[in-house]
Amino acid sequence: MPFTRSNPVLCIRRIAQLVALATVAVPIALRAQAPDTLSLLGRTAITFGLGLTGARSASVVTASTSTHTDGEVGALTIEHWVHPSVAAQFTLAVLSADASATPGHSQANAVTPLLFSLAYSPRQLALSRAFRPYVSAGGGAFVHEVADAQGANTTDFTETAPGGRFAAGANWFVSRHFLVNVEADYHAVGTFDHPDALTKKASGFGMLFALGFAWGGNDK
Repeated sequence: MPFTRSNPVLCIRRIAQLVALATVAVPIALRAQAPDTLSLLGRTAITFGLGLTGARSASVVTASTSTHTDGEVGALTIEHWVHPSVAAQFTLAVLSADASATPGHSQANAVTPLLFSLAYSPRQLALSRAFRPYVSAGGGAFVHEVADAQGANTTDFTETAPGGRFAAGANWFVSRHFLVNVEADYHAVGTFDHPDALTKKASGFGMLFALGFAWGGNDK
């Protein structure tokens, strides 16, 4: 109904309704258009980490050399955030490695996990858009590879055991494409058919320091 001098009360009511509607609708529209600064959706990162724990030794005696490493040696991780707070991760790591060489004989073996995990970065723990603590859990295959050569005879075999990985850490997005990661984890490894010094100690805690490259998400 048009605003006329004959119905001033109705005009005032209409104006009050429009003001009330605008008071509710405008903030909702602004919130819908504002970017979610804590969202990691669509972001992808590749990180390479070095193990900070474990035992490492090397020796050289006349013509014989040997190296031995227990614990996490290093890891390469590719992750993509499929949700504002959840990322899918693929990790290739080296848990333990052993190599020795003497005249006429050389031997090398390693335990290498291939793992798929999901990482969760809670919004409640975010110190800022750039610093995001997380927890992750996953599993996959732990591969034990052995190569032995003695004279003209060589022996190679590969075996796998199932296992899991649980971790907690933090991603610090230092700049648009550069990140630093610190992580503590635990590997729970199944039983191998050919136990040796490496496979006996495959399970255990470790810590990684990693550098990475990131792109996508809110930084496109």
